[in-house]
Amino acid sequence: MSPRQGAFGLLVAIALWAAPTAGHEERFIVGRVEAIDPARKLLTVSGDGGERRRLEVDPETEVIACRTTSGLGVVRAGGLVRVKYLEKAGSPPEAQSILLLGGEPERVRR
Repeated sequence: MSPRQGAFGLLVAIALWAAPTAGHEERFIVGRVEAIDPARKLLTVSGDGGERRRLEVDPETEVIACRTTSGLGVVRAGGLVRVKYLEKAGSPPEAQSILLLGGEPERVRR
């Protein structure tokens, strides 16, 4: 095998390895929950610097509060969260997990 063929083979292998992930990107946003609409399966989060994301949530979205897994019902507007989401080309971002960081609004605290 010539060096040219070896380099070409390496390039093809790298391209094939990266191809499945090219359309998906995992990202994070830390911010306050603006709104949550379980009926429409949407969560809106505002991050620092004016970043704002509308994310799809589904039954597979993991919600973590106080080191335990909870349901979407514990997420409140105004609460501080860290959301891991998946961006796919041609579809809305999909929340993978929601971590409640505390920082609940005053009206929710007791």
